[in-house]
Amino acid sequence: MDLTTGLSLFLALVLVLLNGFFVLAEFALVKVRTTRIEELARTGNRRAKLARGMLAELDEYLSATQLGITVASLGLGWVGEPAFARILESLIDRPAWMTEKTSHVISAIVAFGLITFLHILFGELAPKSLAIRRAEQSTLWVAGPMRWAYIAFYVPMRMLNGASNLILRLLGLEADHHEVAHTEQELRMLLFATQATGSFSFNQLLMVENIFDLSKQTVRDAMIVWPQVKTLPSDTPLPEVLRTVREHRFSRIPVLDPKSHEPVKYLLMKDLLLLDERDRDWQRILRPLRIVAPGDNLEVTMQELQRDGANMAVVMDGQHPVGLITLEDILEEIVGKIEDEYPRLPRLFLKDALEAGSIQLNVAATTADGAIRELIATIPAGSLPPDVDVAALALAREQLLTTDVGFGVA
Repeated sequence: MDLTTGLSLFLALVLVLLNGFFVLAEFALVKVRTTRIEELARTGNRRAKLARGMLAELDEYLSATQLGITVASLGLGWVGEPAFARILESLIDRPAWMTEKTSHVISAIVAFGLITFLHILFGELAPKSLAIRRAEQSTLWVAGPMRWAYIAFYVPMRMLNGASNLILRLLGLEADHHEVAHTEQELRMLLFATQATGSFSFNQLLMVENIFDLSKQTVRDAMIVWPQVKTLPSDTPLPEVLRTVREHRFSRIPVLDPKSHEPVKYLLMKDLLLLDERDRDWQRILRPLRIVAPGDNLEVTMQELQRDGANMAVVMDGQHPVGLITLEDILEEIVGKIEDEYPRLPRLFLKDALEAGSIQLNVAATTADGAIRELIATIPAGSLPPDVDVAALALAREQLLTTDVGFGVA
């Protein structure tokens, strides 16, 4: 093997590795998580800072990798095939019946196949797989060299990008350089996939899901219905107030106007404890009560309560109170039920009162009133009280409970 062939062979191997480098850089930049690189950059990692700059100009750097891949591939075909062909010709013991031209053609075909194999294996498949499996490490490794490659390719790359944008405009398209944000559904899928790997618990996944759902809920979905709210008329004597507080142990109690029976303020137990024992005028320590509507957005209501330093609000439908909402109620929509130190009445579940075969699933009605009337029609007339609208009574009962029927969503 002469010097020229040896140099050509060495150059061919360099071009294969160079092609692999640009493929590695291309897939790593596309695959790596931007947030992880940002996190490393904030710790002072120099290569991460370079990578962060590359990701900020992703289109430009991807163009640089494409240009590098193209140049390396063309150079490999120009230099590699003749070098390998000459080596193979020198190694083949040409039979007497084979002409020199035939030997050259066979050597060229074998050399082309060998170059293609090396190119695909070391210049495409191996670096691509490495970049996909080790995106973060690959990005940090290529950050420095890719910066120099970007500088070297800057002029031809700008020319090519300009020509590409011109073609897009001729086709009636505009080049979009803005990164497309993930939709909520995509984020849910990403979180579910991440949880499946064990990166965080299922409870954490549920809480994040509940945070997404919070913006779609209304105050009606989380409020305590008004018949279940303990209240005090503002003209209640102090001993009666103290007895009510000791009996029910609520930290806040809405206070009603004795004439209109509408909630006007609320009593905070801390204020009551600080009241002088000789002071019977407990009404002067009452606090303003915020008013919200049943259809108000739950997330917006939470933000308003936080902004105003309020813990609860009365839910008014026109001139009538229909419920009470607290920050704890809203928080429970995210983290689940929160219990305090005082025991509460045991929670009742509908499933505990059901008997096998007593559930009706094939209901054709599409409204709560229609569904209840359809179910009542299946009960023998003799089993129902006469001259009573049982459906109206059932709906009225449900509205006193925090059920889907009571909320009008089932």
